[in-house]
Amino acid sequence: MTMDDLHSDACTLLALLHRDEDSLNDTGKQLVKQNRKYACDVFMHEVDGWTPFHAFVLRGARKIVKLCLKAGVDVNLTMGSPDGVPGGCSALHLAAHRGDVSIINVLISNGADLNVRDNSSKTPVLYASLANNSLAVRKLQRAGADMTGCDVNSKQSPDDMTSSPIKCLLPFVCTGGRR
Repeated sequence: MTMDDLHSDACTLLALLHRDEDSLNDTGKQLVKQNRKYACDVFMHEVDGWTPFHAFVLRGARKIVKLCLKAGVDVNLTMGSPDGVPGGCSALHLAAHRGDVSIINVLISNGADLNVRDNSSKTPVLYASLANNSLAVRKLQRAGADMTGCDVNSKQSPDDMTSSPIKCLLPFVCTGGRR
């Protein structure tokens, strides 16, 4: 497979994420079945700073996230620096920001580093705290995350997202329902 094939397949998965999560899961399974190593490379291929794996996490596409990890994607893989997102985010940063405890559980059970820092030195628990996701903060705290810099009792206004590390999200991440 060529680099063009890799890029094309990664873009196809990102497009399916926006349109049809069932087709995405089927396409992902077929990729893994045909060639596990190539599928892993596709899931980790960066397109405009995003990897499909990170986009799946931020969208909350739990089935395909589990498939990526099963195919061999490094749970601590960091992404590039897309617009509106600090560089060096791990999947756990994104799940924590989103407050998705289900995805957080999947990542932790696959060995995610609870105290990994992005390029701005923020940890996943700080992302959860800044986004006012108290369930995610508590989950990460119970799992052993370093709580330095987090006030677990603080209450932010839902309108105050100015301190959130993630300023804008891609449309394919923000639309549609979870499965």
